[in-house]
Amino acid sequence: MHITKLMDEHYKGLSLTPDIYHSLDFGIHVELGEDIYQFNDDGTLNMKMFHAVYTQVDEIFPLLFSKTDDVIVVVNSYPNETNKTAYPNFFRRYVKDQRRKYTLHLHEFTWIFDEGEIIVQQMELFCKVSDLKLEFLLKTLIHEDFRSLKPQLRKTNCLYAPDIFIVNVRTKCIFHIYDDRGCEIMNSDVILHKELVDYFKEWEIQVRS
Repeated sequence: MHITKLMDEHYKGLSLTPDIYHSLDFGIHVELGEDIYQFNDDGTLNMKMFHAVYTQVDEIFPLLFSKTDDVIVVVNSYPNETNKTAYPNFFRRYVKDQRRKYTLHLHEFTWIFDEGEIIVQQMELFCKVSDLKLEFLLKTLIHEDFRSLKPQLRKTNCLYAPDIFIVNVRTKCIFHIYDDRGCEIMNSDVILHKELVDYFKEWEIQVRS
């Protein structure tokens, strides 16, 4: 299954872009970091905060995906030059079997954002959760704004860092960590949405319902 077919059938035909959360009927925005500031008083990174985020994400992910689930991993790149392909080094670093690169699907579209037009090069991979180097991938998404922390996604010749969405083919749930501050969980299934809202009731969340 390609992501465009899944989005057509379950998400109003919308494209997977960073602002999609605000266009959907059901979603949960989870605040990460437990109100701990990213920096210490001396200007060094506060690793206590990052370890708190790692722990939170490690709790969230198994609620949405099992290791045997089929997923579509969608990687958006935002090249700063037209007619030039951006390579965010996702598949080489975070996919266990490199032969899967031959199954990649790539398409390009224009994203209207803040009244401007941004070219999106969207790569997608159909695989199982167990095919991913998951721990490294999740940490990479958390590290986006802190280039001294490894691992990192390449964003050379891009306007913005790549965005990664992980979509559960079974439940149609979409998971997006945008950086260390938070993540978004999007659903087309109202029952699953309500179960997750109840689970996160003691967390710092915002809900679309």
